[in-house]
Amino acid sequence: MILVSVVGDFYSSVLPLFYEFRDKISTHIIIHDDYKGDVVSAQKIINGTLAFIKKYDLNIKSFVIKMDEDNFKVASQVNELVAKHVSRYEDLYINITDGLANVGVLLSDEFRAKGANILTYDRYDNEYNLLTVDAMKNHKLQSSIPIRDHLLLKDIEILSTQESDFALKHERALHLFFEKYEADRILYTKDPESDDALLHKATGFLYEYYVYNLIKELHFDDILLGVKVKDSRPDDIYFENEYDILIMKNNHLHMIECKYLKLLDVTALLYKLDSVRETLDEDANIMIVSDFDTYNETQGLSTSQSYKRAFAKKIAMRGSPSQCVKTFIEDVDKSFMLETENIEEIYATKAHFSSLKEPERVKMKEEIIHFLETTLAMKVNFFDVKELSRLLSYKTSKHLTHKAKESMQKASFAEFIRLIRRSLQSKQEYISLYDLYEYYSTHLAKRPLKNPQ
Repeated sequence: MILVSVVGDFYSSVLPLFYEFRDKISTHIIIHDDYKGDVVSAQKIINGTLAFIKKYDLNIKSFVIKMDEDNFKVASQVNELVAKHVSRYEDLYINITDGLANVGVLLSDEFRAKGANILTYDRYDNEYNLLTVDAMKNHKLQSSIPIRDHLLLKDIEILSTQESDFALKHERALHLFFEKYEADRILYTKDPESDDALLHKATGFLYEYYVYNLIKELHFDDILLGVKVKDSRPDDIYFENEYDILIMKNNHLHMIECKYLKLLDVTALLYKLDSVRETLDEDANIMIVSDFDTYNETQGLSTSQSYKRAFAKKIAMRGSPSQCVKTFIEDVDKSFMLETENIEEIYATKAHFSSLKEPERVKMKEEIIHFLETTLAMKVNFFDVKELSRLLSYKTSKHLTHKAKESMQKASFAEFIRLIRRSLQSKQEYISLYDLYEYYSTHLAKRPLKNPQ
């Protein structure tokens, strides 16, 4: 199969069909205009597809054709360049979705009559039309691109992600903590200047896992937590972003931003999220989950400029789901078009946590206290993995000096974290501080941590 991808305004429309036919493609030809903006978009696809081919060791030859679409003579020569790679026109598939109109017409006009196949992808219905010389058939895509591969194909590097193991292990405690024991009484009352500020900073991390647990059984195609990415541009320009929860459904990548705050600069957050939308997907739906008492913005907030701006930008502003769990689950399912059939069954598993009798709740409070102790400083900062490994003999053969180990044994966990932070001078990356706590409590701590309450 020879796949020709004509890159246009919505370059992510090229990727679903490339992924769908990845095991059938022998030659991939990318055609793009020489306009500066189009060159940047096309280069992302070129880099991403090459990295994907290398990752999965695919036997695909890649070629690039850059041309001036507005020059008829030059545009006409594209047919000749494509024909050089073709021995059987029945094997030629030309994706003209959202591509260069003139080139699409020229390619279709000549090659369809010779037996080639013309592809147009409907990015809203996740379907494609296959047009031949005498027929047109509609097909539903059989493959949904995993989030990691979606970002790879867009030439976006994943620096780190959070695993779901911790959220699953402490699911019951997370539900009770946010729904029954009023997390704000513990977390909002901490003095930001005190040692307990570490716990305060951990709140957002715990909230992400609580929200994840509410929706993890919904019918998405893929989900990732705490995704930090690096998006490179020409001239060595790059920027980093971090996404709390990413959800893939029918080749559309959506996100949920979790803010456990009652005071929130909504306008600034809206501008930030709208600016990173294209990094995810041109059609990404975005939801902001805060700790506002009012869950739905239409109930008293609809007259605000922030709400109007959010509505116009397809960003759903939501309050706390802790008191309206079922509403939130149904909202996520509808907003991201997940089409989950067993919503009632999923909600029943969540409602179970809230229906515990008082003796059980007292017992569970002990679990919550332990849970808080083991999540101190869960997301204080990003650490360089290699430096931290060296410092802690973490997956290495090196050992701490006696003096360093003695200092850490005498320190509280908060002081332990500060010792590590002071020791790291290189570029900061992410590491799970839950594992770090386990290391501390197993190898270094001589006494249990104080009750954070």
